[in-house]
Amino acid sequence: MSKYRTGIIACGIIARVHARAWLGVTGRPTEIAAIADTNPDALREYGEFFGISEEHRYADYREMLDKEKLDFVDVCSWHQQHAEMVIAAAARKPKAIICQKPMAVDLGEADAMLAACQRNGVKLAIAYQRPHHANWLKARELIRSGVIGRVLQVQLESGGNLLNTNSHNIRLALFLMDETRISWVMGTVERTTDQLERGLPAEDACLGLAACDNGATILIMGELVEGLAQGCRVIGERGIMELSTSYRPEEEIPSDGPMHMPEGLSARYNYEIGTLRYFSDTSAGWTEVNEPWHDCWSGQCQEAVDWVEGRIEQPISGGDRGRAVQEAMMALFESARRRQRIYLPLKTKVNPLRLMVESGELPVEWPGSYERRATLVRGEAMSWHEV
Repeated sequence: MSKYRTGIIACGIIARVHARAWLGVTGRPTEIAAIADTNPDALREYGEFFGISEEHRYADYREMLDKEKLDFVDVCSWHQQHAEMVIAAAARKPKAIICQKPMAVDLGEADAMLAACQRNGVKLAIAYQRPHHANWLKARELIRSGVIGRVLQVQLESGGNLLNTNSHNIRLALFLMDETRISWVMGTVERTTDQLERGLPAEDACLGLAACDNGATILIMGELVEGLAQGCRVIGERGIMELSTSYRPEEEIPSDGPMHMPEGLSARYNYEIGTLRYFSDTSAGWTEVNEPWHDCWSGQCQEAVDWVEGRIEQPISGGDRGRAVQEAMMALFESARRRQRIYLPLKTKVNPLRLMVESGELPVEWPGSYERRATLVRGEAMSWHEV
């Protein structure tokens, strides 16, 4: 019998990844005890696939929180619902909450989430899972050992908008540099089309530079060059390190069965491989690193269990670290809005990109709104803001 009961809010594609992660923890200390989703098809498919009986399926997530005695709550909803759902879950005082990234849509929401968890004695983790890749844990160890010397810059190159993709890479950069603090950010955005990402205004491209307290900088490039995508390039005084991702062959990845699959097999994420190579002034070319593989998502769930049980004090995925990513992203947008360098701590609590769009400060060249992830929406709605 499992030791802990986990409840999952929102039964979409990423929730399948989270479920496999919980079920993949060594010894399986948790069970998926209850689920909640407003879409009846998603709720039924997910419940049948993961063996959640009908009496533990809820259309109202608050009803689930009230009726089920949950140890862990896992929030797998869309960006704009994270704050509301985490605050509601915290009020019911589970042991811990894991919330899918990005933490929130602005800094004010992130702070409210942390405050709600603090006042209720609830631990909060944000699902930036990739630092838990075996090779990327090794990367931090190698950087600490000085294999490439003092870090001068971490370069991030990714497609997609900032909140959805390069947020992962900002988190990775801070992780590799032992959670150094960002002192200032200068950035700019391009928004020629009226693009939405899960109902939230999104940029077409962005460019930013963040200066860190350790003397290094983070170069953020979104939809500008084809680079390492999910990963980064670390430039040191004595060498270079590159982190990227690959996947197991398709035939090795578990099926979603009859569940709706607009993006293909969800377990592809669970079978992602974090790759690592480096060279330095003492190596003969590139050195490939291959640590024993594990599911980084399960590693994150294991960390949550360890945190609750007192085996660790400062988790890799702690909410404070998710907030640091949120602050960096909002500072980049605020720099674009104010056309100047932004020193942290950031005082602006709203989303500056959204503010520019709604105030008319960032007019589009090609009018006509469209949802970047429209294929993920069920039913007749074409964007989340219509649901």
